Amino acid sequence: MRDRKNKDKDFRTLVRLTKKWRNHAELKPLKSFIIELLVANLLDTEGNTGLIEQRFRRILLYIAQSGLTERIQFAENTPPFGTFNDPVVIIDPVYSLNNVASRITEAERQVIVAAAQNACEAAHFASAEDDTELWKEIFGSRFKIEEPA
Repeated sequence: MRDRKNKDKDFRTLVRLTKKWRNHAELKPLKSFIIELLVANLLDTEGNTGLIEQRFRRILLYIAQSGLTERIQFAENTPPFGTFNDPVVIIDPVYSLNNVASRITEAERQVIVAAAQNACEAAHFASAEDDTELWKEIFGSRFKIEEPA
């Protein structure tokens, strides 16, 4: 994770935004380490181009489109690999026999995916309309939005 944080100046911000969304949407099964790994996976597969809001929407879109049913593993993973039958499989980059998301049930996966679909649509509309109130629907009423200098 440290290498990815050093590679991408926005990594921590994207993790924080995703956690803020998770907290507002009350998605307790979506643990912080899982969020870090989702952001790391998108950094590895899609790079670090685009504005923060575009990259955050990409995270939501990934969750919504994949349904969190794709197995996620990293270049750091080495054999032996575990065999998992869990609804969500995200392999720990340090220990390939550990599925970090093993505690997410099928019902919780479906709730997370539905929340991501709703938030993705709202975020797209909020970006298109430049509507800060819509962003607050995603992150909560106390969310502060900085205007570009």
